[in-house]
Amino acid sequence: MKIIAIGDSITEGFPYTRKESWVTFLGQELHCEIINKGINGDLTQNIHDRFGRDVLAFNPTHVIILGGTNDAYAKYPLEIVSPHFTAMIKMSQEHGIIPIIGLPIPSLVADDEFFLQQYRNWLIDCAKMNNLPLINFYAPFLKRLEAGEESKLFVDEVHPSLEGYKFMAEIVKNDVEILK
Repeated sequence: MKIIAIGDSITEGFPYTRKESWVTFLGQELHCEIINKGINGDLTQNIHDRFGRDVLAFNPTHVIILGGTNDAYAKYPLEIVSPHFTAMIKMSQEHGIIPIIGLPIPSLVADDEFFLQQYRNWLIDCAKMNNLPLINFYAPFLKRLEAGEESKLFVDEVHPSLEGYKFMAEIVKNDVEILK
C-alpha cells in the first residue's frame, strides 16, 4: 500500500513542519509510508493543477484529497470548487488509484465556515454517489469544539495545533478500514 495525501496547509502541517503533520503522525501509527503533498496556501485549483506530478507520478494505491479551506477564505462558491474535486477523483480512478475524500475540519471564522459547509455537503454526496471512502475530519473536531476544546485543537482560527494534527491522524487510524 502506498498512500499520498494531497491538500493545502492543513495537510502540509502549517505552522509546523511536515514532520508534525497529521500525515506523518498517521504514517507512524500505521507503520507505513504516506507521502505528504500538502502546500500552504493552495486552492483546490492549485491542488488539481499539480495532481499529475504530485500523485499520478508516484503511482500510489490510495490518495487522500483534503482541501477547500483557502477556497472558503477566498469566498469561492461551490460551483468553482467542485469541478476540481471531480477532476481529481476521475484522474485517480482512471489510473487505478483509490481516491479517499477528506472532509475539511471546522474553521473558527464564520464566513469561511459558511462556504466550507457547502463544500462538505457536496463532498459527502459525491462520495455516496461514487461509492468513495470518506474521512470525516469535521464531525469529531466539531464535537470537541462544542466541548470547549478550541484552544487545545487550534493555533489560530484555521490551523490545528500539534494536538489537533495528532487528533486528525487518530480519526483516520480509528477508521483504518477506509484504507483497504
